[in-house]
Amino acid sequence: MLRTPFIETLSDLFIRSAGWRGRDEMFVDEENRITGAEALDQALRMAQGFADRGATPGAVIAYLCRSSARHAVAWFAAPLSGRVACSLHVRETPERLGQALDWLEAKILVHDRDLEAEAIAAVTASGRAIRRISLDARGRAEADYSDIVAAAAPFNIAASSPTPADLAAIVLSSGTTGKPKGIMHSQKTLLEAAKGGQVVMGPITPDSVTLLYMQPSFAAWPIIVLPFVAAKAKVCFGKTFKPAAFLESCQRERITKAPLVPTMWRMVFEAGPENYDLSALTLVSISGEAPAPSDVRQLYDRICRNICCVYLSGEAFTASGVMANTSDLMERGKIGSSGRPVVGGDVKILLPGGGFDDEAPNGETGEIAVSGPSLAIGYWKDGELTREKFRDGWWRSGDLGRLDADNYLWVSGRIDNVINSGGIKVSGEEIEHALLLHPAVAQCAVVGQPDSRLGQRIEAYLVARGVPPDSEEISLFLRQQCHLAGFKFPKAFHWIDAMPTGPTGKLFRRALRSEC
Repeated sequence: MLRTPFIETLSDLFIRSAGWRGRDEMFVDEENRITGAEALDQALRMAQGFADRGATPGAVIAYLCRSSARHAVAWFAAPLSGRVACSLHVRETPERLGQALDWLEAKILVHDRDLEAEAIAAVTASGRAIRRISLDARGRAEADYSDIVAAAAPFNIAASSPTPADLAAIVLSSGTTGKPKGIMHSQKTLLEAAKGGQVVMGPITPDSVTLLYMQPSFAAWPIIVLPFVAAKAKVCFGKTFKPAAFLESCQRERITKAPLVPTMWRMVFEAGPENYDLSALTLVSISGEAPAPSDVRQLYDRICRNICCVYLSGEAFTASGVMANTSDLMERGKIGSSGRPVVGGDVKILLPGGGFDDEAPNGETGEIAVSGPSLAIGYWKDGELTREKFRDGWWRSGDLGRLDADNYLWVSGRIDNVINSGGIKVSGEEIEHALLLHPAVAQCAVVGQPDSRLGQRIEAYLVARGVPPDSEEISLFLRQQCHLAGFKFPKAFHWIDAMPTGPTGKLFRRALRSEC
């Protein structure tokens, strides 16, 4: 077995974990089942393939891929050998992809075979001489995964191993307009994230299996994959999320840990989870946006009795996160809370418009700031934004929240989803959580629409469970059952067939606003 004397980097961790996984499956999808020993051997050969094609240590290897076993091996091949992995958004236009490749100064683009046309157009748009590698059949690419694995010698890691401070990955923000931010993580911060996940998603053992539908370009991919690799466990990948396919995979692969965002879980609830064997599940997690109390209750009653609500981000990752477990939620009455910081993490609430030292007292709402060992090292080629958001080991999240008397964090939404109606500021998420308590509401979103008199008008978009009730019934429910103040009532209720979601599966409120 290839060994490293100490585990100081993500590279060290992958070598050690894949080696110990041995003949057991490590990365699995519908087409490939790759063991730990195969993953290590193939990653070393892919790393040598990168070097043979001119990617020196520190060079960016870009990926235009959906989640798959081969993508996972190819992704780890970059930080394994001191290169920098960056997964691109597969739904982006070729023009935007080309801009991203140029901005990243990428040397190699690894892509799925069925995304070859987009990859070629993106490389052309970048204006750079970028080498292409296909994960499947070669097509018009210079080489494919099988070619390199068969022909390249394993990379000599002993002669060129990365250091803890070296840049290991760039995670693109999931922004839907403008150029995304490039969140930079070092070998050390990703190692800490892998270890921190043992708390957030643990205990993870070599018998654990998770199922990941998130695309590789989003932070959820490394957030979930790294801790399972660290634990010498198995990761199953799905390319396109559909509730029935998710439930069938949980049943077939005996998934022990299932992570989804609230919008996805609501779709699963509607798909009849009771009709599937989910007995292998030992933990379900809900993250990505603040869950409604009704989400947590349905998870507990219908999916799994062991739940973790987590507050994570691409900048913070798991060792700088916040979590609430089943005891917090069901015994301490903290349903709706994100919990308290994990080991080594910290949280504070900053006064609105204040600086890093302007801390709000418990109970007051402000901007959430977090700290911890897995915190990113800054933003790619954006020193000004890095200085604005990062300072002295803290990061400003842009999320609104408060700490209660027991120091539990309650996330109330994004700063940019506060609706200013007639001079009164209202959280759209607070109204959404109230609406989701109505038995006829399966999903909902609340946004502020332009209004000449009020500035913004509160409007709700809802997906019905059965026959939609009328507006008067909904308003009466908000008043009598939820005790919502009248100024928070939506001025209009729109019943739609499905909620718009972004590539990560999160609710995409911006698509509902008139200014879009």
